Amino acid sequence: MKKLIRLRGLFLVFIFAIAIVTLPAVNVSALKYGVGKYGTCTYNTCGITLSSINNLSVDVAPISNGSCSINKDVISVTTGSSTGYTVTLTTNSGSNSLSNGSSNITAGSGTFSLPQTLGVNQWGYRVDGSGSFGSGPTTVKTNSNFPITDIFSGVPASTGTPSTVVNSSLPANPTVNTNVWYGVCADTNLSSGQYTGTVVYTAVIN
Repeated sequence: MKKLIRLRGLFLVFIFAIAIVTLPAVNVSALKYGVGKYGTCTYNTCGITLSSINNLSVDVAPISNGSCSINKDVISVTTGSSTGYTVTLTTNSGSNSLSNGSSNITAGSGTFSLPQTLGVNQWGYRVDGSGSFGSGPTTVKTNSNFPITDIFSGVPASTGTPSTVVNSSLPANPTVNTNVWYGVCADTNLSSGQYTGTVVYTAVIN
């Protein structure tokens, strides 16, 4: 759950993420002899685990022209699947805004395949080296003047198509960690109070 609290002009964003693992149905087809890697699993016998930081803060002190902050979540995937894995995300509802009554911080207009810079009073995510985000490196920012040059995808609502976080063709054994960066830009036009939302990560075996 993403909680946004304003205290004396300071926005404190607390990110609590839900991690879900989806295992595929049994596939009766078999890989050809010699396909796969020693020490991994195939034939849909693999398990997969997913976890993330569940208490991430992104602090924004808004000014009239807008200010932006960036911080990172870290997701951890473990699977022996020789065909790799995919992690996606959505919000947990039909809305992808961080809301406080009728006041909203809306999702950015970018997508995984075409990320964009954040507008004022928008939020989004990016993953260095994934999709069209570019290699980065993204760094933590606190109260940088709007606009910032980092490009983001909006987080889709649960009713939309999930957005990719990482799509790997390799096993994650040992565990593979991926930084998921969240950005928020805000100005003083936002109503004070608490803004909330929830992000759900889902991991599947390819």
